[in-house]
Amino acid sequence: MSENISAPLVKTRVRPVFRNIGFAELANYRLPIPGVASIVHRITGIALFVCLLFLLAMLQMSLKSEAGFEAFRSIVWANPFAKVVLIGLLFAITYHMIAGLRHMVQDTNAWLDLPTARATAFAVFALSLLATALIVWRLW
Repeated sequence: MSENISAPLVKTRVRPVFRNIGFAELANYRLPIPGVASIVHRITGIALFVCLLFLLAMLQMSLKSEAGFEAFRSIVWANPFAKVVLIGLLFAITYHMIAGLRHMVQDTNAWLDLPTARATAFAVFALSLLATALIVWRLW
């Protein structure tokens, strides 16, 4: 019963050291593709929310009268920048929808292992680009 209580404990393994990333190190940090897919999903959601006011104003202007519709056509169809913005919003909505479905499947504890998460993240990007290209090709 006379054990030495003041003896130091022996380390059995080396514990990992975790440190926070500073602002200066953000440029060197590479996020894995599932993380990029998740952040892009959030960014597209914010972009869609912010642009909703613009889209609703354009819809109201086009439905109000014939003159409003002609003004809408002159703003959107005659301006290449407006077309690029609308194509970007179309990509945002297709990406947000497909990535949202991916997140809902992952909420059921499926597709969480790293190879499958990477594959589904690449698939979300590819399907979004493909859907956007098909819709633009069909409407143009």
